[in-house]
Amino acid sequence: MQMLRLPYGDGYQTAEIDDSIKIQMIDPPIHPVTKSLEELLEYAMEHPYGTPTLENLAKPNDTVVIVMNDHTRPGPNPLILSAIMKRLEHAGIPDENITILFATGSHRAPTPEEAIRIMGEEYYHRLKSVAHNCKDDDAMVCIGNTSEGVPVYVNRLITECSLLITTGLVAPIHTAGYSGGRKSILPGVAGLKTLHIHHSFPVYQYEPAMGFIYGNPFHEIALNAARKANVRFIVNAVQDPHKQFFNFVAGDLAEAHAAGVAMCKEVSEISIEERGDIIIASPGGFPRDIDLYQSQKALSVAELLGNENCTFIIVAECRDGFGEKTFHQWMVECPTIQSIIDRYAKEGFNVGNNKAFNYARALKKGRVIIVTDKISKNELEEAKLESAATLQKAIEMSLSKHPANIITVLPQAANIIPVLKK
Repeated sequence: MQMLRLPYGDGYQTAEIDDSIKIQMIDPPIHPVTKSLEELLEYAMEHPYGTPTLENLAKPNDTVVIVMNDHTRPGPNPLILSAIMKRLEHAGIPDENITILFATGSHRAPTPEEAIRIMGEEYYHRLKSVAHNCKDDDAMVCIGNTSEGVPVYVNRLITECSLLITTGLVAPIHTAGYSGGRKSILPGVAGLKTLHIHHSFPVYQYEPAMGFIYGNPFHEIALNAARKANVRFIVNAVQDPHKQFFNFVAGDLAEAHAAGVAMCKEVSEISIEERGDIIIASPGGFPRDIDLYQSQKALSVAELLGNENCTFIIVAECRDGFGEKTFHQWMVECPTIQSIIDRYAKEGFNVGNNKAFNYARALKKGRVIIVTDKISKNELEEAKLESAATLQKAIEMSLSKHPANIITVLPQAANIIPVLKK
């Protein structure tokens, strides 16, 4: 028997598969990082792309907003914030001039416990922090249109500061090709009026766009919006498929991010021999599988690798359930899979409904079985998804209906850019 082991929350799900079935394991080796994160970050801060060092860019009387990822995005955030703060202190900027703005996009605000994990205990108590709310029109201001004609509504705080710094993570993502850089502004701190256009067709790509960045309108519009917001310095960690932070980039919004993308591309593009009859994918464990909404990122990668009428098995704990009310409502209320797609094309983006479209798109290609013990079988079936409490059960369910010659397994699907040979 062949053994499988995939990340699930803070632990793993395991299963056995008969030796007669070919397993295509997509799990690139972990490359050793010979320097500490502190050393890598210090080098990036000392050698920024396209800007002076932060302490030379900052002035003592600056009012500073530091945009940080929310609780759904893993990263060495306290380390990054500490490195930024040391240089702002060196420039003579007092704590009362500095605000942390959580780039929630369309997500909920972090809890106090989550905010402490993001900022670190010391800076959580030292600095003012605010969670962006894309639905709060009173907190938004329009800073003009992008060259494509998209009105840019952003959190008012970033327009009232003299030094705007963004932090983030460069990793593959199914919408913009790669995360990080410009995404701290759009969607990070953008208003719903802008998100509605940016996350709707034709800007939003119908098929998954892992690794597709240059020429991708989702990226181009976000970059133009972030330029209008006058981001003056960024600090981004770069992640490999095993969620290992192996480098950092700092400096100019576009130049530093492009450098991070090049680093990420080198380790994340994985050559894959052939399509599979069953695709088993994990987002990579907590926090990437915190809910069904976030876990969809693994399904986007799996979609690219299946044969016709295949089965997608998503191994995701989903400790926060579906994760977004509108997403759940659409999955339940729309009578058919196609009606979800048609409704999204007609109405465009609203908070959460894009994930309903993403799941519907996958369901047009094959079965979708969710491996979780946190969402009931009835709830998943109402949402047009199949349920299995264990990975072993999901595999048995799949094989009972359709035999499989090839099973493709992606333990860290969210950070993979698949390149099919055939």
